[in-house]
Amino acid sequence: MDLIRIFNLLFELINKNQQDPDYFSGPRFINKVREIDSSHPDYTQYVAIMDEEGQRKSRRTFFLDILQSYDTAHQIRILNSILAEIEDRNSEEVQRIRGLIIGDSTAPTAVLQEIWDSERLTNYLEQIDNSITEGNFERAVSLGYTCLEGFYREFIRQNIPDQVAVTEIIRMGRLIKDHLRSTIESYPDEALTMINHITHTVDRCRNGFSESHYGEETQSWLATYIRDLVNSLIRMLLHFM
Repeated sequence: MDLIRIFNLLFELINKNQQDPDYFSGPRFINKVREIDSSHPDYTQYVAIMDEEGQRKSRRTFFLDILQSYDTAHQIRILNSILAEIEDRNSEEVQRIRGLIIGDSTAPTAVLQEIWDSERLTNYLEQIDNSITEGNFERAVSLGYTCLEGFYREFIRQNIPDQVAVTEIIRMGRLIKDHLRSTIESYPDEALTMINHITHTVDRCRNGFSESHYGEETQSWLATYIRDLVNSLIRMLLHFM
C-alpha cells in the first residue's frame, strides 16, 4: 500500500477551512486513531510528548507520523474510519482513495469506463479470496464494497444514463431495483428487494469493520458472507446489462 500517496490525497480532503464539516483538527484526527487503538496518547498527551522532545510539528506531519507508526492493517482501519466520515461530500475522491488502499488499479473513477462481465467479477473474487486466506478480512470486505459499487456505476451508466450523477451506493441500489421493477414483466419481487438488503449489508459491514473490534472468527465468516452476497447479486444483475 502506497501510504504517502494515499495520505496526500486524504489530507487535501481534511485540510479545508476549519468551519468545513470535513476539516480534521489534531484532536479529531487523534480521536479517530484512538477508536482503533485506545492506548494511543490523546491530543493533550501527544502535544506534551512533542514539546518534551522539542519537536512540535504541523498537523500534516504528525498525522502522517502517527499513521506510519502502525502496521498496514491498523493503517487501513484508521483510514477507512476517516473516509467513512467524509464520504458523503467527497464520494468520487474517497472512491479513488479506497481503490489505492485495496491496491486495485482498476478501481472505478469518474472518467474510467468499466467493462463488467463474469471475468471481471471473477478477478475481484480471486482478490477477495486471497485476502480472506491471508487473514486480511477488512481488505476483503473493502474489496467487496468496491466491487459492488463499481458494478452499480457501470449498470447505471448503461441502463439509466440520466442518473449517472448518483454515486452513493445505497441510492444506486434503489435506482437499479426500481429500474428492473419497471422494465421486467415477470420477476420475483423478493429477488429485486434483495438488491436493497444486500446493498445495505455490504455498506454497513464495510463501515462496521472500521468502528468495531470483531473477533477473528467473526471477521472470517463475515468477510466470506459479504463475498458470497456480492458474487450472487452481481451475477444476477449481469443478465440485465
